[in-house]
Amino acid sequence: MADSPTAPAPHRAGAPAASEELPEVLDVISRMPACAETPLGALDSAITPNERFFVRNHFAVPTVDRATWRLALSGEVRRPLDLSVEALRELPSRTVIATMECAGNSRRAVYPPAEGVQWNHGAVGTAEWEGVPLRELLERAGPLASAREVVLEGADRGREPGVEAELAYAMSLPLEKAMDADTLIATRMNGDPLSAQHGAPARAIVPGWYGMASVKWLTRIQVSSAPFLGHYRTKSYVFVPEGPDSSSPTVPVTRLRVKSLITWPTEGTLLPRGSYTIRGVAWSGEGPIERVELTTRAARSDRERGAWIAARLLENTSPHAWVRWECPVELRAAGHYVLRSRAIDRAGHTQPAQALWNFRGVATNSVHAVRITVRAT
Repeated sequence: MADSPTAPAPHRAGAPAASEELPEVLDVISRMPACAETPLGALDSAITPNERFFVRNHFAVPTVDRATWRLALSGEVRRPLDLSVEALRELPSRTVIATMECAGNSRRAVYPPAEGVQWNHGAVGTAEWEGVPLRELLERAGPLASAREVVLEGADRGREPGVEAELAYAMSLPLEKAMDADTLIATRMNGDPLSAQHGAPARAIVPGWYGMASVKWLTRIQVSSAPFLGHYRTKSYVFVPEGPDSSSPTVPVTRLRVKSLITWPTEGTLLPRGSYTIRGVAWSGEGPIERVELTTRAARSDRERGAWIAARLLENTSPHAWVRWECPVELRAAGHYVLRSRAIDRAGHTQPAQALWNFRGVATNSVHAVRITVRAT
């Protein structure tokens, strides 16, 4: 899920729990904490199966007893809430299909290298999430006129390098986003109860935002009248540009940037000469995908005619989900090729040839490039 700017070096006590075992189909980045991504070829579907969905933890998976678990909602509200699993399940539920991308996804492609977990491109997936709209809880609690932000806190705790005190993982949402009908307190994923790795018994789902906002193992919701100044909101998930420190406030990571990935062929594929259909996925938190384009050769500029080929967009399952795409190409000449894809959303945002570098390596959405070789026979 969410990503941290520092390499995995958390504090944790005790032996690894069975809940921290990672599916063999994932590419393991770190085992302590558990971080694993999906091979790109396994992302070639409208819905990502649970066992293939990427895992991002900051600390050890907490032990949560469903029988005693409570979700507390307090702060700038008229009626604080204290809910059990059963009480949460009795409330009106909603199902949302949404793409979740780790804020550090594609960090391995950043140059010069940025600090943090070195994800390739597979820290992304799309699932069907079922749960209670956060708005339902907030309306029952009755936010005061002073309410501005909603802080979500999980049960996972540990230490981050350079931070003296033990931390609980927590992030915040502006009240407007928290009140969105599709922002959920989810208890089910693709029809099954959440697993321990994915935040059981309940987690936040914040469609259109990077995964750091979708807090797992949720235990506390605090409605605040002031901006949240927690470590992950002000230190980890912010854009830190190159150059001298600025006196201006840091810019937090929020909405998903427009992005596409090629899911077939994968890096290093060897193909005979022929006709092929290139496949991939594309998404944006700023608006629906308008088009995806592919090139098999480098254009000297965006004005070069014929460099980009329009891909065909397949049926979309949800306004919050990626759209699959495919593009026929002729690879008749033997040689070495680089396939490149770029997406454009309806708001006019175009996936850049090279995303602006930032010290954390977050929200990297550079044009996806895949190297292949076409052989003569």
